Amino acid sequence: MEKENITDQNRSEAVRSEQEQVKELLRRGVVRHYFLGPETMWTQESFGVFVGGALAVLFGGLIFPKLFLYSSNSEVLKIVCWLMAAVGIALCLKGILGMMREAKKKNDPIPDQAFDEILQIDLECLMETAKSTLKENIPQLEKEEPINEMKSILVKGPRDYVHNVNLPLAWRLGSDGRLRYSNFSVMVLFFGTEKLYLYTSIFNTRNGASKFSHVYECPYLKIRSVCLEDRVVETVNQQNKSVVQNLNMLVIDAGDDEREKLAITVADYDAMKRYGGMIDVSAAEQAVMEIRNRIS
Repeated sequence: MEKENITDQNRSEAVRSEQEQVKELLRRGVVRHYFLGPETMWTQESFGVFVGGALAVLFGGLIFPKLFLYSSNSEVLKIVCWLMAAVGIALCLKGILGMMREAKKKNDPIPDQAFDEILQIDLECLMETAKSTLKENIPQLEKEEPINEMKSILVKGPRDYVHNVNLPLAWRLGSDGRLRYSNFSVMVLFFGTEKLYLYTSIFNTRNGASKFSHVYECPYLKIRSVCLEDRVVETVNQQNKSVVQNLNMLVIDAGDDEREKLAITVADYDAMKRYGGMIDVSAAEQAVMEIRNRIS
């Protein structure tokens, strides 16, 4: 009986895990369509079926016979080539019919609300990741002050440089005039009684991956200043081209050493000018006010 209960439990967990994976794939598909627009019939599965069928016809009906049948009269080889060509023709017909059906479908753009709901789920997951990472890297943290009891603020801003060059930063101007971006730097601030605890990482909404996480702890007495600062930054993008960016950044200064200064982009003025939209920096403003209250 106990073994049966364990088996049923494992099966239920496997089903739940599979359902979550399916939901995650659907969410990432929605995000990609939100930024890049709906797929056309040329980018969907039926076109791939047609291309596969065309290749089968090409190899079975032309290339293989020319390569092998001139030097061999094997009946088996002839049958294989005929079958390959026949399967290719069937796949071509299936692909064409599928493409015709997909061309008739009405592909409406993804609304802002759908993306915002997915982003909220991602931010909640990042908050939990921040907590667990801080607990793991600062063992004494929970003994000194439980992190769940601390006030927390999550700050994010557009990030051009990402770990996956095939999923670069994408923008979309929402109907509310706000700019939404696919890739961002994130900073989660936890306000302890005497120390500020921070978690940073880079997140890509198009594949749901979080990379390059770091944690920091800093006594409030050590923080000299905090502000939102406009900066002109010269950098190299992922195409190895030199670019100049006009950015608004949250800067925390805790000493003369460069390692004691922490900055995160919260707004990109160039993108705001290009697309004619605004970027929400209210979380960054809240973080500045909270830190200043703690160090004053």
